[in-house]
Amino acid sequence: MGILDRTLQVFRELLAAEQPADLGEADAAIWAYLASVDGLHAQTEALERLCHEVGQLDSTSPFMPRLRDDLRRHRERLSA
Repeated sequence: MGILDRTLQVFRELLAAEQPADLGEADAAIWAYLASVDGLHAQTEALERLCHEVGQLDSTSPFMPRLRDDLRRHRERLSA
């Protein structure tokens, strides 16, 4: 299983959790995913792919807005 698949699996588990999900776990998965890619441009592309894949996940989870907000913050950080 590749790093993208592992990251998405973490997100799936957080989205499916009945307990309030911990954003820290999602953020750690995002950092690990981006750290596996060298260079700012490549990390930006990797984040865009991750965002696209997240769009395919369960959007009815109450955790999804928090996850999308975290991804947005990473996008802003990479574009600064």
